[in-house]
Amino acid sequence: MTETDTIQYAQIREYNFKEYFQKFQYNGKVISDDERKEFIKGLDESLAQYSEGLPLIKEGLDNYKDNDNDFLKAYRTALSVYLFVLITSIDCLVISKYFLLADKDYDKRFMRGKMKIILNEGFKKLYGFEKKTNKESEWNKLPNIIANCPENIKRQYRDLSERLEEHSKSSSWWKKVREAETHIVAEKLYESRCEEIIESKVMMDSVKLFSTLYAVQLFTTNVNAWFHNTTLKIYREQEARKA
Repeated sequence: MTETDTIQYAQIREYNFKEYFQKFQYNGKVISDDERKEFIKGLDESLAQYSEGLPLIKEGLDNYKDNDNDFLKAYRTALSVYLFVLITSIDCLVISKYFLLADKDYDKRFMRGKMKIILNEGFKKLYGFEKKTNKESEWNKLPNIIANCPENIKRQYRDLSERLEEHSKSSSWWKKVREAETHIVAEKLYESRCEEIIESKVMMDSVKLFSTLYAVQLFTTNVNAWFHNTTLKIYREQEARKA
């Protein structure tokens, strides 16, 4: 038995990304205390699951650091994009949790404002809003990598690119609120903080980014699975030649 015999090939899955880009309309629903508790419980479970993977990704990034091999450099880039998606998803979950937990009026308004920063900056860094921010985005790190992937991954990339482009133009992504919150523009900050708080609507805003990140997470999981499978195949071929 060789040292790679116990390592399994990863499955590359098919996804319908359309379901993660649905447009939701606020229907006047009020979150009950029981629903709030269930939301928070679900958020805690998701946070535990998401944070589990962080050390493994960091280990992978460290393993391929300063490596001159083009394949492994590309693998490291794919891992770095995955790390961004995971950390931003965790931040989105945390800010949603503490928005729901806030039991003082101004605390809740404050948490809503900080959520808007994550929603705007998160999508800006993920995909961008115009040519400049798109060029500097995490998504724009992938085209050269995807060019070497199999057709099913290329197709998923094209599908997601179209959806992300449409998403980038779907709204302002709370740009004005983000600017007021980040730069502490007092008058504008006061005005945004005074806007009526509708919990379920704020949570829908949070889902807009989280669902997008989840779709990209599924895709980058497939990309990393392809890298894993290709690496495993190379190692097994090398072991077979040595045998």
